[in-house]
Amino acid sequence: MTAPASGSPPIGSPAIGELYVTAQHDFADLVRGLGEREWHLPVACCPGWTVRDVLSHLAGLADDVLAGRVEGAATAPWTAAQVDRWREAEVDELLAQWEIQAPEVGALLDQLGERRPPIDCSSHEHDVRAALGRPGNRDSAVIEFALAALATTPTAIPVEIVLTDGRKFVAGAGSPQLTVSRLQPFEVFRSRLGRRSAHQVRAYGWSAPPSDALLASWFLFGPNDHDIVE
Repeated sequence: MTAPASGSPPIGSPAIGELYVTAQHDFADLVRGLGEREWHLPVACCPGWTVRDVLSHLAGLADDVLAGRVEGAATAPWTAAQVDRWREAEVDELLAQWEIQAPEVGALLDQLGERRPPIDCSSHEHDVRAALGRPGNRDSAVIEFALAALATTPTAIPVEIVLTDGRKFVAGAGSPQLTVSRLQPFEVFRSRLGRRSAHQVRAYGWSAPPSDALLASWFLFGPNDHDIVE
């Protein structure tokens, strides 16, 4: 459930560490004060996880990085261990621990040039927003930062991605063989990270029907088995 590291940050983009701290604050602000029922809501974008499990993963990732528990990083067993390790921790204590650790994690990310954690954190913020029915924060600096990686990560054939604001990206190298138009930046962010179904992506504004191979390569994770409507 971790975003790809490829691509370059937009010119003038905040530092990676700053973006990570921002993403941590955004997530914490969203979930702070949730009731017991809300913590136990299932997260459709992360099958088998509850809202509480997502917090365990994100806060657990920060703790793992600082503790040097990075063997198998980004694999399913690694993230599952985070959920298991922190499932019984008090929510307020876990949020406080994560907030204290976030600047140190951010500084380390700057040193390593590692772009994935802020993107991962923002992605999970929106997973939880979908579960809670609380959309928002769709034009954040982290989503803009993620576009440089997500809109240029190669697909089965080179595809031109045209955003609603007129910006254009090419997913892959060489001349585009297909165009997909009228996409919101948020839609690129969510769909390429697997938060859409194949049916939803097939319904985009393609210049010609996308092949099954192209659709499969669109998703860096996923696709989701069910339509995700946010």
